[in-house]
Amino acid sequence: MPLFIVPFLLALDQVFKLAAIQHLSSGSKSAIPGLLDFTLVYNTGAAFGLFTGGAQWLSYISVAVGFGILYYLYRNPRLSRVQTVALSMIAAGAWGNAIDRIGRGSVVDYIDMTTNVAPIRDFPIFNLADMCVVIGVALLLLPQRRRKW
Repeated sequence: MPLFIVPFLLALDQVFKLAAIQHLSSGSKSAIPGLLDFTLVYNTGAAFGLFTGGAQWLSYISVAVGFGILYYLYRNPRLSRVQTVALSMIAAGAWGNAIDRIGRGSVVDYIDMTTNVAPIRDFPIFNLADMCVVIGVALLLLPQRRRKW
């Protein structure tokens, strides 16, 4: 299953980033007024603006994490479907941002939550690869049901 998920999410992530570069260079575009805008930002660090300027070493870590996860999936074929999807999403997200860091020197972010709702009012701009990592981690944190044989 990860053989399909990882390349699909990687390709989708890069297509969205290329579209953002092409269509958002002149400024933000509102998708859902008061909730969601698309704004082009180049992030030279990690999530939430941490480690600004650390693109090179972050790219090495991202590549290693992606390969480590795929190796783990290969060595553990009896993982649940949810675990396999979650780990595949994390690997795709890590590689998606690594591709940016290696190829562009920064990560292309474009999803901008524009709302006055307190918890997400100042939420950082992010991308599909970031979403893959967050959703993958959230899936891993869900309680797993064990099959009774």
